[in-house]
Amino acid sequence: MLQIVVAVLFWIPSATQERPGIRVSDLEQKINTLVNSERQSRNVKALVFDEHLSQIARAHSQDMVNRDFFSHVNPDGKAPRDRIRLAGYNCPRTVGEDIFQNNLYSRVTISGNRKSYDWNSLDRIADSTVAGWMRSSGHRQNILQRAYSRTAVGVAVSGDGRVYITQLFCG
Repeated sequence: MLQIVVAVLFWIPSATQERPGIRVSDLEQKINTLVNSERQSRNVKALVFDEHLSQIARAHSQDMVNRDFFSHVNPDGKAPRDRIRLAGYNCPRTVGEDIFQNNLYSRVTISGNRKSYDWNSLDRIADSTVAGWMRSSGHRQNILQRAYSRTAVGVAVSGDGRVYITQLFCG
């Protein structure tokens, strides 16, 4: 009996084993820049980036990584306004929050016991995050809300490459 074994290998030029060195602070700033571009293209004033508010956003993203959930309300029942208040931040009129879960890679190829990743660039992660928010009416409403004057972006990356992004808005 003749047995024929065919093996197909896919060569992906951008696939590598090494995880990219994406700086969280650079990704946060890029997302903030893209959000302000969306606002300004619609004649809405740019938001001021607030570092203290960013620490609160980062803490929520890291909490989602640590406790493996994805929600505006954490497992303790704390919503955005609660987390902001507990951190001692003053947001007198209105609070908004957008969250997004992205990934460091767009594809993984497995050949035997070897994995190759098609890593996303910082720009691709930022672009796809903001594009995703702009396709969602509630998220787009937050981004374009004229009542907001300050914003913050907080990013955390899980061990398996999931990128959790929280953007807070304050007016």
